[in-house]
Amino acid sequence: MTSTKRVLGLFDATSMVTGNMIGSGIFLLAGYAAAPVPNDITLIMAWIGGGAMALLGAFAIAELSTRFPETGGDFIYLHKVFGPFPAFLYGWMSLVIFETGSIAILALFSAKYIHQFFPGSMVLSVPMLATILVLGFSGIHCLRVEVGSRFQSILTVLKVLGIFLLVFLLLDGDVKKVLSAGESVQSDNPFIGFSRALIPIFFAYTGWNVAGYIGGEIQNPRKTLPMALIGGTLITTIIYVIVNLSFLKAVGLTGIQGQEMVPLIALKAVGADGWTTFLSILIFMSVSSSLSITIQTAGARVIQAMGKQGVFFQFTAKLNNHYKTPVNAIMLQAIWTIVLMFALDIGSLVDASTVVMIMFSALSISTLLKVNKTDLGSRVNENIYRTPLFPFVPVAYVSCAIYVSWGVIQFHLSKGSILPFWGLAFLVIGSVVYFIWQRWILNK
Repeated sequence: MTSTKRVLGLFDATSMVTGNMIGSGIFLLAGYAAAPVPNDITLIMAWIGGGAMALLGAFAIAELSTRFPETGGDFIYLHKVFGPFPAFLYGWMSLVIFETGSIAILALFSAKYIHQFFPGSMVLSVPMLATILVLGFSGIHCLRVEVGSRFQSILTVLKVLGIFLLVFLLLDGDVKKVLSAGESVQSDNPFIGFSRALIPIFFAYTGWNVAGYIGGEIQNPRKTLPMALIGGTLITTIIYVIVNLSFLKAVGLTGIQGQEMVPLIALKAVGADGWTTFLSILIFMSVSSSLSITIQTAGARVIQAMGKQGVFFQFTAKLNNHYKTPVNAIMLQAIWTIVLMFALDIGSLVDASTVVMIMFSALSISTLLKVNKTDLGSRVNENIYRTPLFPFVPVAYVSCAIYVSWGVIQFHLSKGSILPFWGLAFLVIGSVVYFIWQRWILNK
């Protein structure tokens, strides 16, 4: 089997982390995050809290990724520390719901913005346009890794510059229009409302661990990975808080709550309608960049690692002889993503995928507690990044994950919905698949 090549440097890795987070949520989910909170301060604290949680995770993953600098990210950490069964469940859930679900959400939002910017595109439905995007980006990432990473870096630089221009327009403008209130879904319990807001916010921050998934393709991973993970997360947190402050100044909390197109609404409110075309392009570029990075990294590399470790079909681990990319894994990911896009709406995908993602990220980070306790891995190697304030950092992250998940489950139960339990159903199915797979392997 052809091995991967270490071709990505610090700028590429940091661009992946920052580029994956920025655009995957700040443009799309600001309205969803604002809907359950009672005031501006709570909203900003929720975005800061989400950034702090992501930073805790980045510190922990920085150590794990330098201990195990291989392609596969969380799957590799779970496999090496807890064994094949929990690693398989992570990979299974990544394939069937949370990584493919993330791709589906981004592709559907990208398609919505294409409709917004090109009215003629409405001859195709949103899921059909999203399908074209998924297949197109999947095709790009079947080419050499360097091609995809350079593409990401350019998009990341452009959209960060565009975001600062947006912030300047909103903070410099005067509110000229009084907007009607958006949709609010506040809970009677403020703690549940706060945790409910953290679900779209957590989704907006997903990507702080993205560089770890391609650890086998990064130059000098023991130095590059921690700088990319932590630096990219800090940059994103600062940008998210500034952007939300500009939204609040332009339209206020009630003008944000429940809205899908918050940036466009904010520009119109300050009389900057002439910039809406520019913003539509920026948003589409930002969301497409996040879509592209997610397709390139998390899901496909986990599927590849599963095949390589022998807990999934081995054809998914095969690399293209010419391009050295996991073409089979990328295309399998694309096929299932398309199924999800036609089966679920955006709101259902966010809630169903993010709760499961949070809990599995907590399980992955908990491996650090066992690694340090048993000296698993290469602890004697002084080049390994050491998590500060250990064991507070991983314990705090796991505690935050439990709090957020509990709040979301409570919120949905209060509304008579069982949506978060869909993840448990997929988990049970995955367990059955694993034991059938193991029996089949033993009988071969």
